[in-house]
Amino acid sequence: MPLSRRNFRIALLAFVGASLTLIFLSLERGISHRRWPVKTLADPDRSRVAREKVVDATVADLVSLPRASRPLPRNRRIAPYEMTVYRIRARLIAVHEMLDGDFHVAVADPESPAARMIVEIPAEREGGPSGLSESWRGARRTVREPGANGRLVRITGVGFFDYTHWQPGAAGNGFELHPVLSVEFLDIRPTAQ
Repeated sequence: MPLSRRNFRIALLAFVGASLTLIFLSLERGISHRRWPVKTLADPDRSRVAREKVVDATVADLVSLPRASRPLPRNRRIAPYEMTVYRIRARLIAVHEMLDGDFHVAVADPESPAARMIVEIPAEREGGPSGLSESWRGARRTVREPGANGRLVRITGVGFFDYTHWQPGAAGNGFELHPVLSVEFLDIRPTAQ
């Protein structure tokens, strides 16, 4: 039985929609896994990350760093920025769980709210090589607390340049803290009376 013109259009739209969805999902997975060893502190340079020397910075400072030249190295760190552990004070804007299991946490500078960036907390299952599963579990629990969005936080994490790709809140230079090592609230949530 031949399709009517209307039913053909509906079937065509459904096919195109499903195809675009599959393409998007495969692209998102491929993009999110770029530089995976560096993102999860499983790269050969991980021992060069100065974890004992934390540098205090602002979101505005980090989003104004020079953009790293492309292509980014898959399995190596970009000195000095990716060898550094930063500690920032920020306003938590939103948390998104990505297809790879990472939490993309959009944050803003409390003094310059237009300065925004993403910090990423990997899934605990990725913490084996780095021994950071517990740290990531705690950070993920903190940002998922009810009422976390809008709160003032202190975030400690390793500097990382990512490819920029349709991420709400991403810095123009692609700089992130990835992986996040800890998150703590700085403001006191009012207690219910």
